[in-house]
Amino acid sequence: MLSILTWLGVSNATELKDLLADSPSSSSSPAPYRPSPTVYTPDTPDTEEGSTDTPDTGEGSTDESGPEPSRPTPDPTEEAFKAISAGDCLAVYDTGRGGTTSIDWSVDVPPDPVSCAGEQALVRVTATDTTCPTSYGKSYWSYRSATSGNTTKLCLTRIYHATYCMLGQQSGDSISLAMMTAVACRREPVPTPYNQIMHITGVYRAPEGANANNCRRVAGDQTRYWAWLVDDGATLLCTTIYQGG
Repeated sequence: MLSILTWLGVSNATELKDLLADSPSSSSSPAPYRPSPTVYTPDTPDTEEGSTDTPDTGEGSTDESGPEPSRPTPDPTEEAFKAISAGDCLAVYDTGRGGTTSIDWSVDVPPDPVSCAGEQALVRVTATDTTCPTSYGKSYWSYRSATSGNTTKLCLTRIYHATYCMLGQQSGDSISLAMMTAVACRREPVPTPYNQIMHITGVYRAPEGANANNCRRVAGDQTRYWAWLVDDGATLLCTTIYQGG
């Protein structure tokens, strides 16, 4: 016993009892582990489980815009139509090849305007892109662009010149004049259904009650005339069947 006390470094039983009282019990358990709560800050946003999003560090990113959308190829015919304005005069006419149901214009694209006072002027543009009247000596020319899908329309009034020739369709003594046509003044085959070339003998301001009798150019004139009132009745158009070579 004394040897044991001596090995433990105590001199008597009382000191040994005190030593055992100060030592922790061998069966006591360590304090349970309590994890520290997680604190989130605005700089470390919470993400859902499974998210693969990563913060944008700015490395390797480029501010490149995509290619500019290609502009459709301009339609030169549409541009030529849009370049024409009300008041312009054009050297275009109906060839007559469309018959009595449609107009076949002498060109596909509007040419540059000409002087309205000159003999080249055959139609006057009265309006654009609107409903056009289609009475005697009035018609329209329209074009729909396959590029833009838009339709451009020119409202036209015929300009008549003495000595010019037009197409006519004769049945008995009655003649229907193709009001927008123009042809060379010479005897040659004409497009169906026309069968006459009409020669313009005069273009006059229409008097009240105007008729073919007002077309006589000299006293005792026995020429057979066919006459029409055009320009909403303001103009008397006198014609005769062309007899030239």
